[in-house]
Amino acid sequence: MLSLVFYYPVLPFLGAWLVLKFISKYGKTEPPAGIKLIYEQRPIDRKWFRVLRDDQKGKKWLGDFETQGEAVERAYKGKEDAESLGEKAAFLVLNDKGEILEEVDA
Repeated sequence: MLSLVFYYPVLPFLGAWLVLKFISKYGKTEPPAGIKLIYEQRPIDRKWFRVLRDDQKGKKWLGDFETQGEAVERAYKGKEDAESLGEKAAFLVLNDKGEILEEVDA
């Protein structure tokens, strides 16, 4: 009886914990080279957000923002500006680690 109490509730949680540890150890992704280069040229504060414009000419820094909402607003403003000029570009909202949180295409 004691083995059943251990087997059914504890073992699945232990297995899930091991899977999560494995994913966090081996599932890390590196930011693309262009984004990494911009982060090396312009360091960003912790818990801030960055907006980049990505088009045929390359990636261009559009600003750093304290909240994600402000960064998303800037990305959509950039999209409107690009559409009014008839240009195609992607606007990326990134966190302080260089991970893409949102992408807006124009």
